[in-house]
Amino acid sequence: MLPDALLSLSEEQRRRVACMLVMVAAADGALVREEMSAIESAMGHMMLHPESREEVRQLLVDPPEMDSILEGMEIAAIRLAFRDGARVASVDGDYDKAELDALRKIAIAGDLTENEISNILDWVSKCWSLEAEGRSIIVTPI
Repeated sequence: MLPDALLSLSEEQRRRVACMLVMVAAADGALVREEMSAIESAMGHMMLHPESREEVRQLLVDPPEMDSILEGMEIAAIRLAFRDGARVASVDGDYDKAELDALRKIAIAGDLTENEISNILDWVSKCWSLEAEGRSIIVTPI
């Protein structure tokens, strides 16, 4: 994996981003295996401390209000949470309305424009296409 802007954030901000990923994935009321895998992968990618990872996992049992997580988040962290939340929401093949509502709330908090939102969602789609292309190159289906 390549270095990411997430790594420039403090541990607390990265933990909050991971919490937002759980909130997006859980928005539709059903956490699927692919979403859990994406969240675990994201936590590894952002190099969260094992204790922070465990705190994030506990949110699956007792999720807080999204506003309580957004409160105290830096704008860069909120925007990265939107980007990665869009990736997590897309892993099961479709954006659920509740997931889109959660993403919209994050976008508003991050002061993202409609154009920026659209560009990020288009980028997520392109990422999936590139992943599929990579698998086809090495002849390994998902």
